[in-house]
Amino acid sequence: MRFRSFAELGQGEGTVQLIESMCTSSRKVHALQVTYSGSDLDAANVVHNLHLRGTDVVLVPQPSNDINDPLRWPKWKKHVAFLNVAFFAFMVTGYVGGFAPALYLLGIEFQKSQTETINLILWPLLLSGLGNFFWVPAAEYVGKRPVFVVASLITFLGMVGSAVSKDFHTLLACRILVSGGGSATEALGAAIINDIFFLHERGSKMGLYIIFLYGGNSLMPLISGFVIDGAGWRWFCWLCAILSGINFLAIFFFVEETRFDRTTTPLTVQNSHAVPEKSSPDPQMEQLEKPELCTTEEASPPAVSDSQLTGVKKTYIQGLSLWSGVSEISFFSHFMRPYLMIVYPAIIWAMITYSLALAWQISSNTVTSFIFQPPPYSWSPSLNGLINIPAMIGNLVGAYVGGHLTDQWARRWARQHDGIFIAESRLVLLIVPGLLVPTGLLMFGFGAERQLHWIVMFIGYGLLASCNAAASIGMTYVMDSYYEVAAEGLLLVNGLKNLIAWAFTYGFIPWTETSGYARVFGTMAALFFVWMLAAVPMYFYGKAWRDWTARKMKVIFW
Repeated sequence: MRFRSFAELGQGEGTVQLIESMCTSSRKVHALQVTYSGSDLDAANVVHNLHLRGTDVVLVPQPSNDINDPLRWPKWKKHVAFLNVAFFAFMVTGYVGGFAPALYLLGIEFQKSQTETINLILWPLLLSGLGNFFWVPAAEYVGKRPVFVVASLITFLGMVGSAVSKDFHTLLACRILVSGGGSATEALGAAIINDIFFLHERGSKMGLYIIFLYGGNSLMPLISGFVIDGAGWRWFCWLCAILSGINFLAIFFFVEETRFDRTTTPLTVQNSHAVPEKSSPDPQMEQLEKPELCTTEEASPPAVSDSQLTGVKKTYIQGLSLWSGVSEISFFSHFMRPYLMIVYPAIIWAMITYSLALAWQISSNTVTSFIFQPPPYSWSPSLNGLINIPAMIGNLVGAYVGGHLTDQWARRWARQHDGIFIAESRLVLLIVPGLLVPTGLLMFGFGAERQLHWIVMFIGYGLLASCNAAASIGMTYVMDSYYEVAAEGLLLVNGLKNLIAWAFTYGFIPWTETSGYARVFGTMAALFFVWMLAAVPMYFYGKAWRDWTARKMKVIFW
C-alpha cells in the first residue's frame, strides 16, 4: 500500500489514520486514502503486516528491510540505550530537585531571603524548558547521538562547577548550566522511545521514563538530605558529578544514533493479493487479513530473514561515530516548525496537563524545607528528605497507571472495537490521577496551614506525586497522534510546560505568604480536577478534531 509523505497526509493526524488503516478492512483503507492523501491502492505495494511474534499485535510502525533500522536492534541494545538516556534525565532532575532540603540552610549560609534562595530552583527550571528549543532542532538536523554526548558532557562540567563554587551567584550559574545541558532529555528522551520501540510498547516505556524523570525529584532529595547533614551540600554536588561522569561515558560508548528515515526503506514482504489500480473496492478484498492492534484469524507471517535485509551492518566502531549526516531540511525549518503545532488540540491539552503536573510537584517540593525545618517541627535536612519516600511510592503508582496499564487498556479497548486503535482510548485512565492528586493537594495544604501531624502531609505528598500518570498519558497521546513529528510535538509540550511551571513557581512563594497554604493548595486541587474533566470532550471528539485539523490546518509544509 502506498502512502504519501507525512506533509501530504496533513501533519500528525495522518499518522493516526495510517495506524488505523492497519487495523481495518481494505475498503476502509481505500476510503481513507482518497480522503487524506488522494492516492489509490497500489497492487505492487500491498503489504502483509508483521505481527509481534506469537501474538495478534501488529508492529506499528512496520520495521523496514534496512539491517540498521533501530526497530530491528536486539532488545538488549534498545534497553541499554533507553536506560542510559533515562538515567541522564534522572540525574538532571535529581540534581535540580535534590537541593530542596538544603534551601533553608543555603539561605542562612549566603544570607539570602526565602524568595532569593528559591532562585536556585526557579532559574534551572526555566532553562530546562528553554533548552528544548535548541536541542530538539539540533537533534533533528545533525542527529540525536551528538546532542546527547555534548549535552551530558555540559551537565557533568556544570555539576563539577557547582561543587567548587564559592558564592551564591557562581552556584546559581553552574546550576543553570546543568539545566541547560540536561534539557536535552526532556523531549528527546521521549523521542527516542518513538525511534526504537513499537506502538504497543510506548505506554510502558513512557511510564518507565517518567519514573526516572520524576524519580529524580523524589529519590535524590531523600539522598541529599543525609549527604547534606553528614558532609555538606558541596558533597552532594560531587556525588551528582561522579554519577553524571559515569553516565556521560555510558552514553558515549553505548547510545548509537536512533534517527531513521522510514520513507525510503519500505518493508517488502508482499501480500499475495492484488488489486487493480484505481479500482473500486473489491468484495474479495474484504477477505484480506485485518492486521490489528487486536485480534486476527490469520497466522502471523515469519519475520524477515537476514538474507532479505538490505545494507551493510554497522560495526561497533562505526556506531560510535558522532556524524550521521545532516537533514535535507534546514536547521531554521527544524527550529521553526514546532511552534506551528500549537494549533493542534492534542498538543495544547498535553502541554497544559504536563504543566500542571510539574508545577504542582515542584512547588510542593520547594516549600518542604520551609515547613519542616523551622519550628514547630524543627527537622534536620535528613528528616526533611524522608517526605520523598511517599513521593517515590506515588511516582511508581502514577508511572504504572500512565504507562503499562495504559498499554493494556488500549489493547483491550481495540479488541472490543473491531481491532481499531484510537489514541484517545488512553485518556480513560486519567480518572486515577484526577481523583488522587486533588486529594493529596488538599491534605498537604491544610496540613501545612494548620500544622497537623506530619503523617497527614506525607500521605498527601505521596498522593499528589501520582500526577506523573497524567504527564505520561499526555506525552504518549502526543506520540500516538503525531508519530512522524513526535520530536517536534514533544518539544512544544516539554518546552512550554517548563515555562508555565516556572512562571507558576516564581509566584508561588509570594502567593503562599499572602494567602496561606490551605487556600493556595485548595485552588491548585480545583484547577487540576477541572482540567482532568477537560479530557472528557477530548475522549469523545479528539479524533474528529484531528481529522478536521488534518484537512483544514495543514501548517507543516517545508
